[in-house]
Amino acid sequence: MHNQTQDDFYKTQFSPRAHLIGRMTLLIAMVVCTFPALYLSFVLGAFPGIGPIVTGFLAILAFVGVMWVVEPISYFPVLGVAGTYMSFLSGNIGNMRMPVVISCQSAVNAEAGSRKAEVAAVIGIAISVLVNLAFLIALVLIGGSLINVLPGPAAEAIKSYTLPALYGAVLVLFANSATRRNAMTGILAGLAIFLSPIPELFGSAAAGILAIVLSVATNRGICAANGPKQAA
Repeated sequence: MHNQTQDDFYKTQFSPRAHLIGRMTLLIAMVVCTFPALYLSFVLGAFPGIGPIVTGFLAILAFVGVMWVVEPISYFPVLGVAGTYMSFLSGNIGNMRMPVVISCQSAVNAEAGSRKAEVAAVIGIAISVLVNLAFLIALVLIGGSLINVLPGPAAEAIKSYTLPALYGAVLVLFANSATRRNAMTGILAGLAIFLSPIPELFGSAAAGILAIVLSVATNRGICAANGPKQAA
């Protein structure tokens, strides 16, 4: 009876409210994120035109477009309804929210997909967001103060190499999560495309999409070629 009451509460109150609040907050966040671009474009007159916007969108689509489908499907069984909304609103799901959620669920011996696991996920994500904000604000303030007291060349070097360092860290993260063959195939396919005349002729977005298609096709071709041999 007690379990039946919990299930009824989850289905009739918790889950509908989680969907309502989650959709509203994500929609508000999406609208707020467009305010700076709209202000720059239509108030300050810095609208770049449709062409650069489409090019930028295709570049992002080529890099992380597959994640828009894969991540919600793969993360939902662990995060649950409310945890999924909270995680996609706060970000850093794979490298921060998921480890916290798994640790919380393991600490309370919660079975994946259960109501207990979802409650642990909600509490863990909320705490991780607060801790993340506290450390981020402290690091920003401390980092800004350090850059102000550093010599000019050192400060310029830090500013120049910060973005390449972030992209390098992301590259290593994805390379470590993939097999050696897939990582090498992707790197070689990207180098082959971007060292060719294709980026100059068709743009970086088209080159990025072509590099991804080439790496996927090459990996599938290698798997198909090795399949019969391994089976034999």
